[in-house]
Amino acid sequence: MRKIALFVFCLMIGGFSMKAQIEGHTLEVVGKATVKEIPKEIIFRVPLKILDASYLGCGNRLSKTLNGLQKDLKSNGILDEWINTVNYSISENMIYKDGQRKQDGFKGAVNVVVKADYGTELVSGVLESINSLQLNYSINFSMSEEQKARLTEIAMENAVEDAKKKALILSNAAKVKLGNISNISYGIDVFRPEPFMTERVLNSKEDGVPSNDLNLSPPLTSLFKSVLIVWEIN
Repeated sequence: MRKIALFVFCLMIGGFSMKAQIEGHTLEVVGKATVKEIPKEIIFRVPLKILDASYLGCGNRLSKTLNGLQKDLKSNGILDEWINTVNYSISENMIYKDGQRKQDGFKGAVNVVVKADYGTELVSGVLESINSLQLNYSINFSMSEEQKARLTEIAMENAVEDAKKKALILSNAAKVKLGNISNISYGIDVFRPEPFMTERVLNSKEDGVPSNDLNLSPPLTSLFKSVLIVWEIN
């Protein structure tokens, strides 16, 4: 009697599990795709900083340094439309002295950004200006808007195809038929260097390396895309 009761109990559990799986009537599959390409754009960031005892002197010196860099860049073939300035500021320079926070003149800061399509002549011109003025700088590489739009479309199409292939494999293995698609959703774009590269912060005073010897080639960058597709099961 105990064996019969146990057998009936197992049948009830098995029947409940099968029913729960069938009642869903859907198959959810995540499709993934990665496309790779060399980014077209290079971005130089040159921070300018000035300390001066007076507000007026700080502003004048910062403007003089900024104008000098912009003039030097243009003389080296850098177009005006490629040059931008961001985060211009002049503020009190606060220091700690004898346990107290005190003002010690003024500090001025501005970032000069050069952004354009990558090219050896462009890189050479910017580095020549930076090295002649002995400035710090950083370099980033970026996908152009045209690249982002084109690669996103390709990645989305490939991700959908990947989901379709997975769904067919799963449905065949489970011996069910796929019906209509009931839902599609996709994730955000993720651009990442391959291999991963952090922003390079360089100092022309300390590098001691000729600009021609620096490895400033853009890295291969990948765009990852994922989609979730839900099929009805017949």
